[in-house]
Amino acid sequence: MKDKRLFFRCFAKSLLVSLLLWGVAIGAMLWVNHQWSWEDIISQQYELPNAITQGTTSFSIPTPPEEGEIPDWEKDELSVMLTMNSCDTLKKYGGQYFVRVYDQEGERLGQSQMLAGRSAVYQPDGTTELRYLLFDPALTEEGQMAAARILNGYSDHSFWTGIGPDKIELTGWEEGEVIYVRTLTLHFGEEQVVLADSDAQLFPDREAEHFQAIWLECYCALTGRGGPARRLEQYRDMVAQVDAVEADNPRWMYAYSTGTYTIYKGNGNADLREYGVHPVASNYCLPGDYLLAGLEPAALLTLAAAVALALFTAWLESRAIRRERAFVRGAAHELKTPLAVLRTHAEALREDIDPAKRGQYLDTVVAESDRMAALVGSLMDLARLESGGKVEREPLDLAALVENGAARLSLLAEEKNIELRIQLAPASMLGDRLRLEEVVDDLADNALRHCTPGGAVTIALAQKGRRITLTVDNDGPVIPQKHLDRLFEPFYRGDEGRSRADGGTGLGLAIVRAAVEAHGGRCWAVNRTGGVTFTVVLPGLQSET
Repeated sequence: MKDKRLFFRCFAKSLLVSLLLWGVAIGAMLWVNHQWSWEDIISQQYELPNAITQGTTSFSIPTPPEEGEIPDWEKDELSVMLTMNSCDTLKKYGGQYFVRVYDQEGERLGQSQMLAGRSAVYQPDGTTELRYLLFDPALTEEGQMAAARILNGYSDHSFWTGIGPDKIELTGWEEGEVIYVRTLTLHFGEEQVVLADSDAQLFPDREAEHFQAIWLECYCALTGRGGPARRLEQYRDMVAQVDAVEADNPRWMYAYSTGTYTIYKGNGNADLREYGVHPVASNYCLPGDYLLAGLEPAALLTLAAAVALALFTAWLESRAIRRERAFVRGAAHELKTPLAVLRTHAEALREDIDPAKRGQYLDTVVAESDRMAALVGSLMDLARLESGGKVEREPLDLAALVENGAARLSLLAEEKNIELRIQLAPASMLGDRLRLEEVVDDLADNALRHCTPGGAVTIALAQKGRRITLTVDNDGPVIPQKHLDRLFEPFYRGDEGRSRADGGTGLGLAIVRAAVEAHGGRCWAVNRTGGVTFTVVLPGLQSET
């Protein structure tokens, strides 16, 4: 429980720092994104109205014939064209665009729709002809949003029979090159996707006709970032603001007739331009989060990275604190007993004790002092190694070094009835002789102390290329996994009940790891059936094998 509280305290602190850094990074990304995107936004919002007023559009705008008026279907065809050309304007920023075109008398010729399309429709003779599809007159707002939700499920709003749906069916009324759609269904095998469904009767004196198409392309202002409901509200606002700028300037066409070039500004971004080939009104909407356009994946990934970094930092910090606390507790524990012994014997020497015991007491004081000196020396060695202290580098015959170390322990192995096996292959490296002798002695001594009587300790050395592997294996009880990974920590003992005579002070394996890492190597311990194996890997000089 204490470890969990420590981890969460470290995590809270690390998370705060990580989130602050993440916020700074996101702020910088937003600023850069604004610099890159604003010029594009300005270009997009003026491109279509400029083309209309200058007469450079890719589509034709109907003009009144010498006698009569422009047919309604031609105006509606223009509305589909305007939708096709404005639907993707600002869409990648989550924005929307609305445009309305007038004739020279100020009458509306067409405006961009919520949903429109074009299709190659089969004719009675089996050929296909292009038709423009108008949905808005028949669909309710709920029907528009339902269609947008369906289209949001497709990356491409173009459908070809045979490649996508097996059949495209629609019903509605055909006028000129425009079909006023009432229903539209995509057939994918046995599955049917109803894109439009209405019972509207736009032409009371005519029944709706049935059509089949080979190809369909839809343009929907309600698809994209923000969702259909939000984009429908934006569309309403844009239309209302354009209506308002018309109503607020009842004599706006007077400037057109007098040749005065004027732009009338309305609420929001709505404006009314009476000059050029055709008068035009336009409006656009950008949501407040438009600067995040394209940054969502990066923002989420960097946020996840910030949280992961905070978790990793908290783990490292809490582990370091636990190790520091364990180190302090271990050092205090190891020094506590000899200090107590020294104090006890020093106080006894101050008393009038038997002279025969005085020498014994002094021997104990000297022994405990030597023990503390050895412990402090080991602590200093460990500190020097872990702080990156310099190690000597000289050519070494590692096989001879290991063989000498094993010879020093042969008598102890014989006394404990333990077989000492040596399997050495030639190996050479640049290293510190004293440090590496200490590594071999500590590992071998540790193996002998924990080997069962009658068992065996095996020391093996091999080199392949520049990789030297030293293994020290002993028969005996395996080490629980929870202790195995912590054997090389200072003062750590897997069995808290072991005596110092059996377990030492707990610094031997810590010094082994520090010395090995100082030479650019690594070490670990693994259990095997009936024993434990310690492995050291060191960089060697190039061998012939």
